[in-house]
Amino acid sequence: MKKGLMITVLMLFVGLLSGCSTSSNIYTYILDESFEGFITLGTSADYPPYEWPKQVDGKNTLVGIDIEIAKEIAIALNKNLKVVNKGFDFLLDDLENGKVDFVLAGMTPTEERAKQVDFSMVYYEAIQVILVQKSMVNTYTTIDSLNLANVRIGAQMGSIQQDLANDTFTVAQKSFIQSIPDLVMRLMDGQVNAVIMEKPVADGYVLNQTSLAIASIQIGDPDGGSAVAVQKGNIELLKVINAVLTDLIESGKMDEIVANAIVLNS
Repeated sequence: MKKGLMITVLMLFVGLLSGCSTSSNIYTYILDESFEGFITLGTSADYPPYEWPKQVDGKNTLVGIDIEIAKEIAIALNKNLKVVNKGFDFLLDDLENGKVDFVLAGMTPTEERAKQVDFSMVYYEAIQVILVQKSMVNTYTTIDSLNLANVRIGAQMGSIQQDLANDTFTVAQKSFIQSIPDLVMRLMDGQVNAVIMEKPVADGYVLNQTSLAIASIQIGDPDGGSAVAVQKGNIELLKVINAVLTDLIESGKMDEIVANAIVLNS
């Protein structure tokens, strides 16, 4: 997404969807009754505003930036959408093994991941930040102030943030678990001192938890971003996905999707 994106408050758009299936980890979205079959998305729904569970019209479903993008991809393929919700570190293996058709999970396209799957263009750029307790925001002001043996840094298992924690904090202890909400609870309980995450995700927690704040510390690649993953060599699907993403960005609809997700999470 273009830098300097101005996010405006817009009315929430939710596509037509059905209730979740018999499995609590599988959700189906009927986007058009005339479509035959489903395309299956793999995601890890613990990462607002990208994807998270929510009740909509009395039904349990998944919402967020990535869910809305996945709907647009499905529509372009004349398919309805099925979403499989699993732990982040299982997603690329599931994709490689054909259990899902594509992955959207706020995922950064790294060289290591690109050995396993193919990535689309970057659809959203977001800097990495460090979430801390608000009472400690004037204490944790530099990397060195956190890189201490008695400090514990948290990050999501299998994520780019885990790599950042290992590369940046060579002295501090580390805590890597699958669930972002669990990491934040550990931060609030004092079990970890800081959690690395993308800024839109951290912004949501700061809005909803007055005891949290974003440290004024730069970490990671400011030009990093999120992309869609497909099976290695799936050129046809990748072509459709890139066309959808290009249209969403150039038309301004991506701005709306992002804005809606942030409002929904506030």
